[in-house]
Amino acid sequence: MALNIAIGLLISPYIARKLGSERYGIWALVFSLVEYLWFFDLGFNTSVTQFVAKYRARNEPDQINRVINTGLLYFCGVAVVFGLATLLVAWRGVALFKIADPVNRADFRVMILIVGLGWAVNFPLHFFSSCLDAFQRYDHLTRTWVAQLLIRSVGCALLLYFGFGLKELGAVVVLGQLVGNTLAMLAFRSVFPQMHLSALSVKLALVKEMWSYGVHSFVANISNLLLNQAAPVMIGHFSGASFVGYYTFPSRLLGYSVEAVTRIGFVTRSNVVEMQTKGDEKAVYSLGIYLNRYCVALFLPLVIFLLVYGTELLRRWVNLEFATACGPLLPVISLATLFAVAGQFNSTSMLYGLSRHDRMARGLLVEALLGVLGIWLVLPHYGILGVAWVVGVLSVLNRGLYVPWLVCRALDSSFPDYIRGIYARPLLTGIPVLLLAHALKAAGVSGQTWPQLILMGAFTSAAFFVPAFFTCVTREHRKLMLHAVADRLFRPKVETTAG
Repeated sequence: MALNIAIGLLISPYIARKLGSERYGIWALVFSLVEYLWFFDLGFNTSVTQFVAKYRARNEPDQINRVINTGLLYFCGVAVVFGLATLLVAWRGVALFKIADPVNRADFRVMILIVGLGWAVNFPLHFFSSCLDAFQRYDHLTRTWVAQLLIRSVGCALLLYFGFGLKELGAVVVLGQLVGNTLAMLAFRSVFPQMHLSALSVKLALVKEMWSYGVHSFVANISNLLLNQAAPVMIGHFSGASFVGYYTFPSRLLGYSVEAVTRIGFVTRSNVVEMQTKGDEKAVYSLGIYLNRYCVALFLPLVIFLLVYGTELLRRWVNLEFATACGPLLPVISLATLFAVAGQFNSTSMLYGLSRHDRMARGLLVEALLGVLGIWLVLPHYGILGVAWVVGVLSVLNRGLYVPWLVCRALDSSFPDYIRGIYARPLLTGIPVLLLAHALKAAGVSGQTWPQLILMGAFTSAAFFVPAFFTCVTREHRKLMLHAVADRLFRPKVETTAG
């Protein structure tokens, strides 16, 4: 979490300033296009996590090896298709977007090739992260994720500092992925020493079984691709690459932080599989409330700060151009992210774990299709702010309300109690902090200087987190946290002697 927030605060604005509006828009647009190639996943990554977690709970290593070998063969075949699709996009896709500078247009094509072919190579290796998730080895997942983030972010910043351009940035992103995925493969080998790669363990009948589970995940994945990437692609086509940068920068700013918060939710799916296997569905319901509530509580101070000082932060952080274009989007995107993503990420993971994600997948597809239609209607008249409203409202209605309703229906539990248990305590704690921050701004702490922004950021965090420790965290969890801190601080050191 700390690394993600540091990258968002320090490196992202530096990249935006160094690249400029059009090249930053190209940077965002390339990844939006390449993301569509995850279409070929066909839901098998979620199937791998589900099946490996199930066989681990049953202590059946031979079945785990069948899943690994069958899945790995499939992903190697997909990698070839992924690479061919990249060549097609680079050949014919560039002409669809408004890019004024011919040099930037050429870099756009080369960067698609570098990133797309690099992701094709990484596709089979990414498989092992799903296996680590199934084994609940989040320590290893975090290390691989941190390594990838450091190489990608620090590498991009250094390349820009020394005058390199988009092509080199694409190469360092691919390198970061390769290192992270290789570390994941080695980590899983140490976690599951019984692993063996053999053609004899490939079971084609298992592909059909995994597909029956993964087909709904496939629909959900395609829907998520449309939800996340349709707006940048359509903005690039109708308005130009610069506006892609203006739209995606606030999303990326929040994305770094919300992704760090929702990393907590990666404990959810495999834990839910294990709880359901043991018949403990009451624990599943409690897990959903507590994890979602804590994600909201962790994310809420950033939302409060951006609601009050978002435009001022962008002006000091990037430049006046980005502040003017992106500032009006921040309230819409931040509130939608709070309720639809931070507050319900774990509900989505729970439905996967319960194997009740079919209706959720259809809901995401409806949200995505309505989003594409809404963007097409709104963008020419209301610009990127209209796009932010369309995407935000649809996400809250579907992921913020419909998905938790599906969870409660699957668990035969109360929907009002579930929503109240997640949001009531964080919001009642955060509203006074929001009002106080507005009052301080009106009193003269306007956020025009870095000291004021840093002071108000620290104040907002402290004013929320101190009372939230008592209002949002349960008594049992407070005791666990305090015990863990005391254990680390006051644990007696064990002296060892040679011989």
